[in-house]
Amino acid sequence: MAKVAIDTRRLGELPNLCVKTGEPTATTRRQNFADIPGWTLLLIFWGLIPFLIAAGFARRKITVELPASEETLRRLRLVDVGAVVGLVLGIGLLVAALAREQAVLAWIGIAVALITLVAAAGMRAVVWVGGRLDKEILWLNGVHPRFAEQAQTLAPPDLTQRARAESG
Repeated sequence: MAKVAIDTRRLGELPNLCVKTGEPTATTRRQNFADIPGWTLLLIFWGLIPFLIAAGFARRKITVELPASEETLRRLRLVDVGAVVGLVLGIGLLVAALAREQAVLAWIGIAVALITLVAAAGMRAVVWVGGRLDKEILWLNGVHPRFAEQAQTLAPPDLTQRARAESG
């Protein structure tokens, strides 16, 4: 899998290739990306709530329609459904344990819920792309090499010049 930088002013020009499989596609999936200024991290020393408030107000958010094939969307839905089923099962076991006053069943319910969260996060990283917003650049990672090759023309000009200068 590859990584690509895209100028946020050119997001409407994304190639019609699935970001994950590189197949031609007409379908898209809406994805949010955010940039939280570094200075907000200093507020953690004053507590989580001040940090969350400052980060919420200071963050910059964009929504992108990323091209995705039907197969990629199906895999993503499967991961999401599996996560919901695992969490419902874990919470159900926990509630049943509390009703019957069985500590072992409660720990099993907690373990199922936690394992589901970790597994779902890991699987989502496999079946979908990650990314971060850095000022006017959207960095996508885990994209298919064919998508990255066609999308590299959407990189900001100064980034392309910087990469040439470093390699030359």
